[in-house]
Amino acid sequence: MKTWLISGLIAFGFTALAETLPPLKIALLDFENQASVSSDANIIGGVKPQAVADKGAFALTGLLANEPGFTLIDRRDFLGQMKEIKLKDEDKTTTLKPSFLRAAQALNADAVLKGCLLSYSPAKQVVDQGGYKTEFIALTLRVTLQALDTRDGAVIASAEGSAGKEFRQSAVQQTVIGEDQILDLLQSAMKKAIPGLNQALQARLAQERSRPMVKLSVKTPVDPALVEIDGILIGTTPLNNFQVYAGDHILTVGKAGYQDVTKPVLLKADTSIEVPIFRTKLSAEELKQILEKARVNIIAGTAEPAVVIGTIDTEPAK
Repeated sequence: MKTWLISGLIAFGFTALAETLPPLKIALLDFENQASVSSDANIIGGVKPQAVADKGAFALTGLLANEPGFTLIDRRDFLGQMKEIKLKDEDKTTTLKPSFLRAAQALNADAVLKGCLLSYSPAKQVVDQGGYKTEFIALTLRVTLQALDTRDGAVIASAEGSAGKEFRQSAVQQTVIGEDQILDLLQSAMKKAIPGLNQALQARLAQERSRPMVKLSVKTPVDPALVEIDGILIGTTPLNNFQVYAGDHILTVGKAGYQDVTKPVLLKADTSIEVPIFRTKLSAEELKQILEKARVNIIAGTAEPAVVIGTIDTEPAK
């Protein structure tokens, strides 16, 4: 009786906690194919792994829309927001894709979700039953779901799920799995992954929300230039009030025809950075004169006068 009572109270506690947690606002980025086994036309009707993965985003959208733990951002709005982010370099649109991070932040998403079809393989076992051969087939789909941080693109939660179907083939019975049945398996695999993803994501976000955030602004003398934080493309200069976690980061600023600048920065408060970048076609003497004077000025705070919290010399070590 005591054991039952304690178990009941624990279960009630988890249920009450789950009910008090607000739904996570999720933006779905894409669903890719990593399955390496080609389809068998005699078993699964020639439906290839890529064709299954192409429908993954729609299948996952349908599942998440009915999950109480998630509020799903309309994928058309998310992709449309990404297209509106025009990355320019010398007044020409760059070949680089816009960063999903800025789009996710603009839509106030808690996380960006990616899906992947890991495997799509029929296993076959042949049994000789008194001279009659029977094939036992097991078709298995395995998927993984990853949640990415909207500030730096880091993976903050991941979960896997799999689903299978077994049947047999004989001289008198031949079965071919249709596309609808394969999509049912795909959704079943996703359903098994979603609870684990939700649990890991809630725990991680609760931890991450306690971390202090700062606003970063970047400009150069030759705006626009591309800006990366920790290897993630976040936009172009002038970059205003982009939210990042406080702490150490690697800042990279680049522009066609100019030398890239990559420097470590320590962000403790709202920070504005002016980065000098220089043309690549300079004489050795010109470059030496510029580098002797060049400094990256980092200014923190919004109060006047601004306070210089640090400088980074660009002069090469001797």
